[in-house]
Amino acid sequence: MEKRIVLFVDDEEKILKSLKRGLLDEPYETLFSNSGKEALEILEQSQVQVIVTDMRMPEMNGLELLKAVKEEYPHIIRMILSGYADTDTLLAAINQGEIFRFIAKPWKSNEELKTIIRQAIEYYDLHIEREMLMRFVEQIVGGAEAGTINTRLIRALVGLRKKHLYEWDDKCEVVPAFGSQ
Repeated sequence: MEKRIVLFVDDEEKILKSLKRGLLDEPYETLFSNSGKEALEILEQSQVQVIVTDMRMPEMNGLELLKAVKEEYPHIIRMILSGYADTDTLLAAINQGEIFRFIAKPWKSNEELKTIIRQAIEYYDLHIEREMLMRFVEQIVGGAEAGTINTRLIRALVGLRKKHLYEWDDKCEVVPAFGSQ
């Protein structure tokens, strides 16, 4: 399985260092940026699956960043990690940026944060797999000849899904669900 990449964006260096320490042993790659502009440059160079950004940053705030990400990279799962709790701004971010999750600063525990990030990666993977399945179904519905339907695609998808689940189970410790601690 190709390694998934999560990009964290925050203008506070101590937050980025804390995230780096807390997520050190996770089975995905982490990238860190201290500005929206730098984050967009990273996105041009790297295949990022999840972006987690602060809301209040100089020059380009989190809402502006997430709008740009949604427009240029709609497949990336977008999340907010912020201590800023202005309801109107948060609603705008959720509605305009199609936010997967909002995580309040300070986050309760690294385990909770790990769970949320893993859920975002899983959501990304399911979306990609759904797109592959839709292409397969379109072949069938489109009346493709039996011999021309790419059954290898569906077999590969099923195999990839099984491998993916096995690798995640193997690499990830069990993290308790929210509220069950």
